[in-house]
Amino acid sequence: MTKLEELSEMLVSEIEQFEKTVEKLQKIQNQKILIDSRALESVIKLQQENLEKSLFSHKQEMKNLSQRLEKAKAYPVWALITFTVSLLLNGIFIYLLVFTS
Repeated sequence: MTKLEELSEMLVSEIEQFEKTVEKLQKIQNQKILIDSRALESVIKLQQENLEKSLFSHKQEMKNLSQRLEKAKAYPVWALITFTVSLLLNGIFIYLLVFTS
């Protein structure tokens, strides 16, 4: 009989523990846990504004660079070769005129 009483006491104890656990779970389930995302939203919005400013600045710099490149004076290769050859020929003619006479 003592074993039966011990078992029944253990069973009652376990049932009480189970009921306490169920009550705790019900309390947790009844609590509304809200996630406040306002801080995260403000950080994301600030990051987006910074990114837009950087993008705008980059576009302006690229526009200025393209304008400067269009204004830059670039000579074709054939013109540079012709100029160099003419300088050499003039140098040779001046040398011939000065030292051969």
